[in-house]
Amino acid sequence: MLKRAYTTFFCSFCAIASITNFTTAGPVPTNAQDGMSRIYYTYKKGMGGGVAAVVVHPNTGKIIRQEVLGESPLFVNPHKIKVSECGNYLLATSQHEAVNNIFLADLRNKTHKFLSVPRNPDDIGTHGCLFFVGAEEQSAYTICGEKQKTIVHWNGKHQLYPEGRRIEYVSTTPDGAAWTSWQKDSGSGRRKGSRVVVIDIASGRTIADLHMPRAMPHLNLADMKEQGPNPEIIYPSVKTNTLLLSMDLYGGIAMADLDAAQKGRWQNLTYHNTDPTKKWGTAFPDRGILYPTKNNDFALIANAGKNGGAVWIDLRRRQIVQTLNTPAGLEAPVIVANGRFLAAPVPGKSKSRFFGELMEGRKPQSVLYTFEVINQQGEPRLRTFTHDLPTRAYRAAPVNAKANDIVLLTAGNKNANELITVRASTGSVLDRVSAVGNIKRIAY
Repeated sequence: MLKRAYTTFFCSFCAIASITNFTTAGPVPTNAQDGMSRIYYTYKKGMGGGVAAVVVHPNTGKIIRQEVLGESPLFVNPHKIKVSECGNYLLATSQHEAVNNIFLADLRNKTHKFLSVPRNPDDIGTHGCLFFVGAEEQSAYTICGEKQKTIVHWNGKHQLYPEGRRIEYVSTTPDGAAWTSWQKDSGSGRRKGSRVVVIDIASGRTIADLHMPRAMPHLNLADMKEQGPNPEIIYPSVKTNTLLLSMDLYGGIAMADLDAAQKGRWQNLTYHNTDPTKKWGTAFPDRGILYPTKNNDFALIANAGKNGGAVWIDLRRRQIVQTLNTPAGLEAPVIVANGRFLAAPVPGKSKSRFFGELMEGRKPQSVLYTFEVINQQGEPRLRTFTHDLPTRAYRAAPVNAKANDIVLLTAGNKNANELITVRASTGSVLDRVSAVGNIKRIAY
């Protein structure tokens, strides 16, 4: 009887879900042209969760207020979040299936709605006002911000041979293609990962399906899932005609010709080790950022392996040009001060091998890593320094990326339940407040 009553409530709640106005923690928000910076985050609160905005003074780092865009007891596992390329919409995912697992906001009109997709959604890419959402069970969804609905369900069961398992990471290119990495195999080994699938965002047409060479079988783990390079981060650089991938299990990166990959073939594919000791299979690179310059693209990729370290990659030359001493589990950096600095906290995710199995741990640190970019207009190189923080920090966002070096950090000694603003160059704390809930992901 209890189960039936809950199901009735659950379905009734979904049936009446409609567009809702934003609510606010603090003063009533002014319009989007108020000159303030806004950074968005997903949060967990009680049994459910939601999405909030942090309103920050762009020049002082003062946290003015927080605005709750929307929350629901059915948004049970808040996860990734992204602002559309056109800037007018925001989408967040909740890691569960079937009901209220997509949050979609119209930032101009300050309304939101919850959508439902059949499969558990995860990573998000954007093109114009469209969102491309990768999901489990080899699914993906194109969601239109303007139409406020799902317009394409891409089903890999009918598109891929052999079948895949799930999309790990999504990047997009200006031509409207979603570049997706597929990391692991299924437990039975029937559905294959270690591949790149390129999909047209607007139509759902599969453009290319490329399987990566499984050249190092001695690095396979005992389970049937970890049987290849296991690509994660994917950066398609149109400027340099280079496709860059991180290889989680092999402990390195791969680079190849982008135009050939879009035609369904590997050309000039090379593997590069990212571990400071140059031992394969120990680095576990899984965080990074693409750093564009006028005539080139660079990338900073950080390792989660016990030796830590990060590499600075020249995509035009397709070379690692710098290896940097950093701890394991550096978070994806953000670019501030018009490209002069990159800044990253250390949530401390670590990975290691133990008798054929993968061991994971987390040791968050109260430190901010700052990379100063030397010779920005020529061949940029990085110089690193660190700043102590008053509490552990997890994720970062720029407050006014072109004008100054202020970053907003999600922080807290036990959970990410605080927000602090810090100068990347000096580590000086400018403001610190409690968040609406326990922060999961951040977007800007």
